[in-house]
Amino acid sequence: MSIPPAVEMSGVSVTRGEVPILESIDWSLPPGSRCVVLGPNGSGKTTLMRVLTGFVWPTRGLVHVLGQRLGMTDMRMLRRRIGVVDPAERFGVDPELTALEVALTGYFGSLGLYDQPTPEQRQHAWLLLDNVGLSHRRDQKFGLLSTGERRRCLMARALVHVPELLILDEPTAGLDISGRERVLATIDQLQELHPRLTVIMVTHHVEEISPRTNQVLLLSGGRITGCGRPESVISPESLSRTFGCKVFVQKRGGRWWLEVLPEAWIELLRDRE
Repeated sequence: MSIPPAVEMSGVSVTRGEVPILESIDWSLPPGSRCVVLGPNGSGKTTLMRVLTGFVWPTRGLVHVLGQRLGMTDMRMLRRRIGVVDPAERFGVDPELTALEVALTGYFGSLGLYDQPTPEQRQHAWLLLDNVGLSHRRDQKFGLLSTGERRRCLMARALVHVPELLILDEPTAGLDISGRERVLATIDQLQELHPRLTVIMVTHHVEEISPRTNQVLLLSGGRITGCGRPESVISPESLSRTFGCKVFVQKRGGRWWLEVLPEAWIELLRDRE
């Protein structure tokens, strides 16, 4: 019996009023993959992730997640199989909770710790904090953690149920270089510890693509402009088309690096006129 794709979309579009947000998305992601969704601000990346989690309903098309067809499955049960880390912290966990308590809230799907965790749950949450490099901060209040530490703490929270799919929506947004690299290293380590875990990371920075990445999905203006293995998708031409800006890209040390040459600045300013 073949294992179904972790994600499968066919002809998916999302329209708000007269404005198309996503248009004719066809996408398949094998289980256990690591995918980077890459595109500029406003390209539809976050909407795409909200469609996957059932918080935005497509205007047209079919969506299957972890073998379940959206619209014909219990979303409450499906969401238990999906971990989501939202760096915007739109859901705002209680800043007075300790890092350990925040991780424990993942068991109950709450923003505060209103239930009594079992000793086994505490031990598992402690292990997850250790996995993301926060064992030494487990008793520190969440509100006093650095931005990068909060992101890693939320990763531990998302993993308490050992999800099959982990969605990271711009997990490095607003971080300095050290904080960013710690988060990227944490993602690599988590997938090494959980090889069956499917990871989707949303970003607009090509340098955040790990050598472990199996698939890159380029998104611009709500449409897919490229999809496949990084080596077949990432090029100056494809990224220039996706970001609407002439860029140069090269691979060094197993990672991709993007550069906008100064001569492109004049063109960017002209585009505003």
